[in-house]
Amino acid sequence: MDFAYYSIALIVAFATARYVTENTKIHLKFKGLWIHHWILAGLAMGVALYLNISQPYIWGALTGIALEGLPRKNWSIRNKQ
Repeated sequence: MDFAYYSIALIVAFATARYVTENTKIHLKFKGLWIHHWILAGLAMGVALYLNISQPYIWGALTGIALEGLPRKNWSIRNKQ
């Protein structure tokens, strides 16, 4: 059943991240760098791994958030503006 929780969390987080990124203009930009949500999800995965967190819904959610951002055209960390 862990894969079921992982899969459901992945789908829900992907859809939620898509909705939020399409409907808000929240950006973390500073000193020429653009911190995207896939970077934040990756960092959160590193912290979860370090803390030995193994709940499948947490990993599914973080994976969904990270995967939502990667196929976008503008995922560079350099702020070109």
